[in-house]
Formats: sequence, structure tokens, C-alpha cells
Amino acid sequence: MIQRLRHYLAGSLRRRLLVLTLAPLLLLLLALVGLTAYWTTAYTDRQLYMNVRSDLDVASRTLQRQHQRLRDGLETLRRNLRQSTTLPGSSSPSTETLAPRLKALRETLNADWLRWLPAEQLGQTPGVAALVPRLRQGESLDGLDMLSADSLASLDPLLAERARLALRRTPHAQPSARREETRGMLLRALVPIMDARGTLVGVLDAGRLLNRDPNLVDEIRDLLYGPGTLPLDGTGTITLFLDDVRIATNVTDSTGERALGTQASLEVTRQVIGEGQRYVNRAFVVRDWFVAAYAPLDSLDGQRIGMIYAGYPQAPYVRLYRETLVHISLVLLAVSLLGVLLVWGGVERLMRPIRQIRHVVHAVRDAPSSDGLRIGPLASLGPEQRRGDELDELAQEFDTMLARLEAHRSEIQAAANTLEAQVEDRTRDLSAQTNTLRERSQALEEHVRLLREARAKLLTREKLAALGELTAGIGHEINNPAAVILGHVELIEVILGDQADPVREEIATIIHQVERIRALVDNLRQYARDPHQASHHGAQAELPDLPGETLPTTLSPPNLSQIHPDEAIHSVEVLVRHALDHHGHRLTHELSATRQIEADRAQLTQVLVNLLINAIEMAPGPDTLCITSADRDATLACVEEDHSPVMTGDPGGEVVAGIEIRIIDHGNGVPEHLRERIFIPFFTTRANGSGIGLSVSSGLITQLGGRLWLEETPGGGATFCLWLPCIARRHHEDNQGRHLLETLSAGGSSRAS
Repeated sequence: MIQRLRHYLAGSLRRRLLVLTLAPLLLLLLALVGLTAYWTTAYTDRQLYMNVRSDLDVASRTLQRQHQRLRDGLETLRRNLRQSTTLPGSSSPSTETLAPRLKALRETLNADWLRWLPAEQLGQTPGVAALVPRLRQGESLDGLDMLSADSLASLDPLLAERARLALRRTPHAQPSARREETRGMLLRALVPIMDARGTLVGVLDAGRLLNRDPNLVDEIRDLLYGPGTLPLDGTGTITLFLDDVRIATNVTDSTGERALGTQASLEVTRQVIGEGQRYVNRAFVVRDWFVAAYAPLDSLDGQRIGMIYAGYPQAPYVRLYRETLVHISLVLLAVSLLGVLLVWGGVERLMRPIRQIRHVVHAVRDAPSSDGLRIGPLASLGPEQRRGDELDELAQEFDTMLARLEAHRSEIQAAANTLEAQVEDRTRDLSAQTNTLRERSQALEEHVRLLREARAKLLTREKLAALGELTAGIGHEINNPAAVILGHVELIEVILGDQADPVREEIATIIHQVERIRALVDNLRQYARDPHQASHHGAQAELPDLPGETLPTTLSPPNLSQIHPDEAIHSVEVLVRHALDHHGHRLTHELSATRQIEADRAQLTQVLVNLLINAIEMAPGPDTLCITSADRDATLACVEEDHSPVMTGDPGGEVVAGIEIRIIDHGNGVPEHLRERIFIPFFTTRANGSGIGLSVSSGLITQLGGRLWLEETPGGGATFCLWLPCIARRHHEDNQGRHLLETLSAGGSSRAS
């Protein structure tokens, strides 16, 4: 990415100038925006936290004034009691006379209870027993206290019920197994009453339960967050906690109700309740983030029992901060755009003379022979500006250089014309000599070609003559025993009569195979003929039939018919069954072809028998042979008019429907250096092999427009693959004998069939 950007900038001086001038401006803009954002954030956060800390101090003092007010009221009552005669004596206190005054004062102080505790009951009173030593010294006490549900019920059953709060699951809070809070937090004042001797007679005890008491927190909120103190959608909140549970609050939940029974976040609880330190920071409050301040609350006996909280939502300030940052950014962006326009205009004025120079340079480059091209005076510079201007000096020097180049070009052109005339004269002489040499070379090539053809024909005729003599003698020697065998088998069949029925199929097979032997001898005779003579004979030697089959000679035109390949495979299995059993082999099938093909049944049978016999005899030991069939389309291309179509992977070739048959063995396979030669006639690696089976089979398949090839079996062995089209594609070769002789002329050799 960086490399491409550098190439882009390097391609234009104008782009580089713009980058060099605009980059500092852009960096300055980013720096100003970053500094503004940092300064605004730091200043705003500092101010918010200072304000909420101050709000917490005011809330704490207001809470303190509430329990001091209880104490002041009780001390006033104590003074009145000292001046009256209703002071209970140290021996027989008269609480009945105090009841009217206690009731009136309780209503005045808005207390939930106000009672007289005789000195002998102080040790059994919850929350007072631990304070007796201080009370005996005449010290008045006020502050916060916590009472259990039973203690509250002993004062008033309604207080215990009012203190009960169901705990609610709160995000970011510490998980708790409790389901409700039954304890109560209260404002409490204890004022001792002493007799004339300074002995403690009793204690005036007043208290106010804070659980579910909205008046105190609303009073503090109204004091701190009056109209105009917060943004329009900001609302200040005050909360009293018993441990981490909200018992009095004006924080609301998602339904708009007071969030009683919810818990403080875990971070706040650890710092305030756990460590006894103030927490002033952003905190998650019920359902949103607040600017919050928390302080611990202690009971009269010094135990940490809860927290007091003051805060307000953070969202309005975040939104205000973003709006401020956007406004500042827009102002800076406007200033930057103005600077960009000024820079752009300056670069454009600077680029005008450069473009004028560049235009002339490109014109000279594209049309070097154009004369009279000059930069001339720079249009963007006035007469005064051109004095000492570097671009104007560069333009003048370039014009001078162009004048010199035109002079040199004229001289070079004159010399070139002279040289061209001399070259033309010399070229005419060389051309005449070259034509003579070319004619002689073509004549020599024609003579060489004729010599090669004559040599090839002579070699072919010599091979055919030797082969003809050999096959004539062999054919005579083979046909005579074959005729004797055939005659004796027919005689046996006649003599046995009906008794030959159990073996009549075997007798027919013997007769058929003898006829195949005679047909092979005839094939050898056909191979030995001259290719041109063989094409004129075209004779077909008929053999005795098996039921429903004829076996023509190899070179005879095929008797085409629609057959299913699986039927031919099943018929071949009967012919090779004896050979399979003799060598201990087993033949399996995987036949899935559904298409019929146009072929000669006898020739296809001959090819399959040749391939199966070849696989049987080449296996070193008992083996499982497999013959498969499947539908397969092939892409064909005709290489020449007189050759058969060949299979190719070219997507532009002709797609032809066909079938594929594979004969798979797991023997020793075919060595790599022999695979190119196995289809060449008379090449064999077996002592008793003839070397023509695979060549004949390949010729028969090629005659129908198919292909026979060899593949390596995975794990060892050989796989002969046979592909035939559904519609036979006859080619224009003269005959199979010509194919064989051409191959023999090439001097090839092959694996035995």
C-alpha cells in the first residue's frame, strides 16, 4: 500500500508539491483536534469530579445535621425536665408523667420512636448496651445505627415490616445468596438523664428509620441539584446504603420506580465498605454510568454499616463534550479548507509554466522530426517576473537545445540518405545471389526426400518378402494339424451322436478356437502383403460360428451392430474360464455401463480375449483379475484426414459419448522403458509369445474410432483401458497391415501380447 502511494506521488510534481504543503497543515489540524479533545476531557472530568465530591460533602453534613437535630431536641427536653418537678427520682421513676411530652416531641422531631429507658434496662436494650459507659459519663450521643428485624419489632412491628426489602439482581454488583434485607439503618440520639448526685437515672432514646424513607434523600437532592445546576436532561441523585443495598434513594430503575433493594457495583463496595475509603469516579448505577461519589457510614459504636452516595448521569456531559468537540473540529476544518484552497491556488500558479514546458517536451518526444517547436516566453510570468526566474531560464536553455538538435538532425538525415542509396545497391546484388542459393537448396531437399522414400519402400518390401516366406511355411505347417484336429473333432461328434450332448458346448468351443488359429494364420498372410495390394483384396475369411457369433479376419471390414459391452464381457468369460482355472486366477466384475455401442461382436470378443489371456499369462501367481465397464464421454480431435480421432483434453474438441472397459491385474506390471513399445508388432518378452496380439487389438479398436492404452495399477500391476464410441467412427487408413508395416519400418519393439 505504501509502495503504491509512493509510486503515485512520484508520478507527478504537482502531487508532490500538494503533499509537501498540505501534510504540515493536516498534521497541525490533527494535533489541534487531539489537544482540544485531551484538554476538554481532562478539564471536564476534573470539574465533574470536583463538583460531585463537593456534593457528597454537603450530603454528608446534611445527614449529620439530621441526627444532631434529634440530639438537640432531646437535650432541650432534658433541660426542661431539670427545671420541672417531673424529673423521675433515682428510686421510683415516673414514666407516666413523661409520656405526653415524649409524644409531642416525637411528632416535632419527625421521629419513629422516642422513649424513656431507665438505667437498669440499658444493658438489655439493643444498640445501647455498648454505649452505657459513655452515657454514664453524661455524654450525649447521636449518629447512625443499625438494628436487626427483632430489635425493630420490639420497638414497633411496623418498623420491622418497613425495613424489609427484597434484594434485586443488579449489573456489576457482587453476587449474593441473600434474597432480602431485614435489618434497618436509622438516625439515633441518646441523651442521659442524671440526678443531683450525678448518677445516671435513665436515657432519652429517639430514632428515625431510614429504610424506605424518601423524604431525607429527596430533601438532600433538592438542596444540591436545584433547577439549572445540571444539563437539561441531567438529574442529581442521593442514595443511602445499608452495606451495599440501597435502602433509601431517588435513583430509578427502568420502570421509573425507586431502585430500592438494588446493590452498589462491586468496585465501589470493595473500596468503600471493604477499605473504608471514599470513591470518586465514574460508576455503574443500576442501569447507567454516573459521575458518582461514595463515602462510608459508621454506627455509634464505630462499626462500618453502609454508604452515602451523590451523583448524576454521565451521558449528558458526554454528549455535551462531543458536541463541543464537533464544533471545534468544524471550525478547525473550515480554517484548514481555506488553507487548502490557498495552497491549491499557489500550486496551480506554479504548475502553469511547468505544464507549458512539459507540453513542448512531449511534442518533441512524440514527433522528433517536427521542426520549429519552441517553449518561448512563459505565459504565466510577466516581464518583471521572468527576470532571474529559474523556470524561464530552463525554457530558454531548452529552446537553444532544440535548435541545436534540429541542425544535427539535418546533417544526420543527409548522411543517412547517402548510406541508404549505397545499401540498396548492395542489397540488389545479394538478393540475386540469395535466390540462386535458395533454388539449389530446395532442389537438394527434394532429392533427399526422394531418397528417403525410396529407402523406406525398399526396406518395407524386403521385410514383407521375408515375412511372406516365413508365414507361408508356418501357415502350411499350422493349417495341416488344424485341419486334422478339426476333422477328428467333427468325427468324434458324429460317432458319439446324442452321447456328445454333455460336451457339445466344449466341442463347439474347440472347433471355434481351431478356426481362430486358421484366421490368425490368414492374418499373418495379410500382413505379409504389400500395403497397396492388400487394400485391393479386401477379402474376408469366414470362420465357423459359435452360436450367434462370427469371427472375421483381423483386416476384414467389421460387421457392425448395436451391442451391449456387458454381454460381450460375459461371453468372453466362458472362453477364458479354462485358462483362469488352470492358473488359479479369479475374475471379478464391476459392470456399470448403460450405453450400447456400434461394433463388431466377434472383433470385440477377440480383443477382450487377447487382453485377458495376456493378463492371465503375465501374472506370476494366482491373482484376482477385474474387468470393469462404465459410461464415459471423451473429447476427440482429428489430427489428420487419414488418421483416426485421438482423445484429448482440449475443451474446444468434439465431445463424443462412449464406454470404457478396464482389465486390471496385480502382476509385475510393464517396465517404464517398455510401455512405448508394447503395441508394436512382433515385439515380445515371452519365449512363447507371438508379439502380434496387442498390435492386432489396437488396430481393431482404432478401426472403430476408439483407443487402447495402458495404465499402471495402484499397488502394482497393469491396467489395459479400452474406449469405444457409441457410434463407430471409421477412419481412412488403408488397412491394419499397412499400420503394422509402417510401425515395423520405424524399427519399434514391444511387450509380448
